[in-house]
Amino acid sequence: MNELIRRWPLRRTASLIALAMALALIAIAVSLPLAVSSDLVRDRLERDIGAWAGHPVSLGNAPSMSFWPLPTIKLDNVEISPSSFADGDPIMRADSIVANFNLFSAILGAPSFSEFKLVRPTFSLEIYPDGTSNWASLDGELSRGIKSAVALDVAAQSGQPAPEGASVPASAALGTVEIEDGTVQWIRDPGAPAEKLTAVNGTVSWTSPTAAARVNLSAIIRGEQVAITTTIGSPLLLLGQRATSLEATLASAPLNLSFNGTLNLAPEGYFNGSLKLKSPSVRRALEWSGTEIKPGDALGALEMTADISAGGLAAKLDNLTIMIDQNRGTGVLDVELPAEAPPTVGGTLAFNTLDITSFLKAFTPLPKAGDDIASTIDTRFLREIGLDLRLSAQTARFGPVVMSNLAAAARVEEGRAMFDIGDATAYGGNLTGRIAISEKGVDGGAKLRISARNTDFGKLFDAMDMTGPLPRGIGTLDLEVASPYPTWATSLADLTGKIKLTLGKGVTPGFDLARFKQLARTERFFGIADTATGSPFTFNAAEFEVDIAGGQAELTRGDLIGTTETITLSGVVPYSRGSLAIAGVIGRSKRGEAEAAPAVTQAEPPLRFFVGGSWPQPVFSPVAN
Repeated sequence: MNELIRRWPLRRTASLIALAMALALIAIAVSLPLAVSSDLVRDRLERDIGAWAGHPVSLGNAPSMSFWPLPTIKLDNVEISPSSFADGDPIMRADSIVANFNLFSAILGAPSFSEFKLVRPTFSLEIYPDGTSNWASLDGELSRGIKSAVALDVAAQSGQPAPEGASVPASAALGTVEIEDGTVQWIRDPGAPAEKLTAVNGTVSWTSPTAAARVNLSAIIRGEQVAITTTIGSPLLLLGQRATSLEATLASAPLNLSFNGTLNLAPEGYFNGSLKLKSPSVRRALEWSGTEIKPGDALGALEMTADISAGGLAAKLDNLTIMIDQNRGTGVLDVELPAEAPPTVGGTLAFNTLDITSFLKAFTPLPKAGDDIASTIDTRFLREIGLDLRLSAQTARFGPVVMSNLAAAARVEEGRAMFDIGDATAYGGNLTGRIAISEKGVDGGAKLRISARNTDFGKLFDAMDMTGPLPRGIGTLDLEVASPYPTWATSLADLTGKIKLTLGKGVTPGFDLARFKQLARTERFFGIADTATGSPFTFNAAEFEVDIAGGQAELTRGDLIGTTETITLSGVVPYSRGSLAIAGVIGRSKRGEAEAAPAVTQAEPPLRFFVGGSWPQPVFSPVAN
């Protein structure tokens, strides 16, 4: 008990001392803000920003300070003016700036700042041909940091010792800046309107000269919301037009882009690294980017990954994987952007499967529907891009026609566009062809050429859903048609050209010759369905030649040569109306005549007939001899 009594005064004394210390700390905390001069903090902030940027800075004269939860100062009417043009427009102005500062350093008369917030700032950037800008300055901590960092990098790259006095100041870093509702405008060509980023919100963090800078911003550009995330390995080297690492992503509705590699912003600069690009609509992305290239109106999604090496006005895409409207290819591309000529794209692409129609739409402004077809159409795309692509595909489709082992080329140059099929396997044979579009001159309009060898035309007709009594067999086809208008603006009446089809042994399904001859003796009119009751007519050879002009096809030669009898056809098919006007003769073939001569004293007269109606349901009418 006595021991407890002796300890009580000691405990009370310790409690009183602790209470006194707490009250003293509270008193100090309450009184410290009173020792901070707002004018001192304002002047130091103005001086620090100016010393960092190397440009004159003007801050408003009505600062307001807050000390909870952190000491901050707010000033309105912020302006940074270019040091080289005293009367020039500000390179940055903001409605207000809020800066965090160290309370104890402020009491000692030398406040230091760590984080900033700019409210409704406008940054104005003019980029000059030598790569410099109106933000460049010979003075300032940033400028000195850039010079030192460049000198140290040059020495390191050349294996030389660091220059004397080349030391990057600790104050060369920006710190952490939050941007609220900002605007960034920049001009490359003095005669062109300024480009703008509006509604800029986010942070820029660069806490140490040797640390990476991280940018996380959202903005609106040309009416589209974008999110920009960037990590710059060495901002001082980047601003000093030296190479540094860069990770960047841009996310928006028309385009998603990411890059991870090395960047150099010198006039002869370059960037190398991995590139990923994805767009749900290339047409929309090109229009949004402001390019003058007119894309194919029907072109949809594009997805691409590649290793890119770019410098000057050229870029090379290696290890390329590209997806164009579900056509996935791999290969290499070279892109050139000459100053006085259209951009050019060349290279090789290999596809597992290729839809030729959708691929061509990537480079030609095809109409969305047949109702949009007109006799004239905008062909500016022929002058706006140069293209030289070599293509291969294990399987390719052109409309309903399926090919394998395709080797082709797509070219756009000097007002002409061509798609050449150098070789392909189709329906047991080989196929070559060309689609050509020209804007002007004697070769203006469009041309289509197809050549098929050793092809099973029965299978081809089935693939094209062509019905009726078409001769089926293995043979060759040569087709060449032209139009004075582009392919997509051409109607059947505009076509001129020739078609030649030659077949070996084959059949004409749905056509029984014996039944046909029987009906010709008893009926004035009968249809093709009436002749399909027996065996189809078989032939040893068939040959057809057609001239196309004026909306009709003139059958100048049509021979189906059977073992004993030959069917000869000639006439006109006005295909614009789908009607038929063909004269036919059934007579003895040379072999049939030779076999019949010993036994027949009087030759059977040829059977003549007329074919009318429309395809694929022709109507036959016998003609009296």
